[in-house]
Amino acid sequence: MTKLLNTPKFGPLSGLRVVFSAIEIAGPFSAQMLAEWGAEVIWIENVAYADTIRVQPNYPQYSRRNLHALSLNIFSDEGKEAFLKLMETTDILIESSKGPAFARRGLTDELLWEHNPALVIAHLSGFGQYGVDEYTNSAAYNTIAQAFSGYLIQNGSEEQPMPAFPYTADYVSGFTVTSSVLAALYKAKQTGVGESIDVAMYEAMLCVGQYYMEDYFNGGEISPRQFKGRDPYWVGCGTYKCKDGFMVMELVGINQIKEMFDLIGCPELLGTEEFPEGTQLISRKCPSAAYIEDKLDAYLVDHTIAEVQELFGRLRVAFAKVLTFPELEVNPQYVARESITEWDTMDGRKFKGPNIMPKFKKNPCKIWRGMPTHGQDSAAILENIGYSDEQIQSLSDKGLVKLGASPKAE
Repeated sequence: MTKLLNTPKFGPLSGLRVVFSAIEIAGPFSAQMLAEWGAEVIWIENVAYADTIRVQPNYPQYSRRNLHALSLNIFSDEGKEAFLKLMETTDILIESSKGPAFARRGLTDELLWEHNPALVIAHLSGFGQYGVDEYTNSAAYNTIAQAFSGYLIQNGSEEQPMPAFPYTADYVSGFTVTSSVLAALYKAKQTGVGESIDVAMYEAMLCVGQYYMEDYFNGGEISPRQFKGRDPYWVGCGTYKCKDGFMVMELVGINQIKEMFDLIGCPELLGTEEFPEGTQLISRKCPSAAYIEDKLDAYLVDHTIAEVQELFGRLRVAFAKVLTFPELEVNPQYVARESITEWDTMDGRKFKGPNIMPKFKKNPCKIWRGMPTHGQDSAAILENIGYSDEQIQSLSDKGLVKLGASPKAE
């Protein structure tokens, strides 16, 4: 059994060791979730330069909490040897790079399995581990994956497609990695045989964009982009302006449509050929679509959000105010569920951000550590896998490992 570092025991993944080599958002987001659910997660950074996310003033304190930091040149001969020893104690490896970069530099799946046959390996890249070289070996970020996947073309205004922010493709890809490594781990624990997972960011976004895309693949219909922040297909679904702010609603259901037609002053439409009794959704293709949207706009802009919320509650129309950041932490639902929380940074500051999700009833999770400094845990991790003080210092002297120090509280 792996001798863990100083990771406290909590959550459903306690006792699991995860190692990741990735920068920015997508791969680290997956590792962050696993760390928040109790896994011991080791973050490998380049020796010469740190993860580019560290230049951000605030986000890293959220996205790199609960981690152990190892700075090691894993592609040098001695660094590779240390990395392979670490793999012998690891359950899951997550790496993010341009296509098969690890294999090109000698760290093939087969070599890793020689050292740990049950290792689960996730390769995250923009375009996958194989295919056409022009794409496979190309860099990819959020907007690249969105554009290539057909997701971006579906978003934005009628005049111009726009990517979805903040960094939707990165987070979707991170969720994909998390779910797939846990599925593979379940099988590896049964059989003792590891798995290699090829996650292409564009394919993750291709699946996310399938709702409207299926109409093209199976009928040649290309969905229009949003009109004023509203659903391209359905009237009464999307963003609307009230007297004192913005709200969203989803006008879905037989009774809801009848009540809404009465409310906005067009009850005569119901029961016609265009809207027969039992209509559950209003298509944006119908002749009266623009007329109904104008009626909704005129009604809502003359009422406050509180008035609309109270009314729609009685009509059972799905509704939500578009919350601003200052409203989040004082919203009673946020407060009741502790959706926003505070934790201590490594230098003793209080930091605020989203709490861990989801909530596990029998194996609760926790934030036990802030973001470590570059190479802060290198010595402890190398010692954990059998390196002596002299060997660790030798690696440091050769520039193959960075030995960081814990930050001092102000």
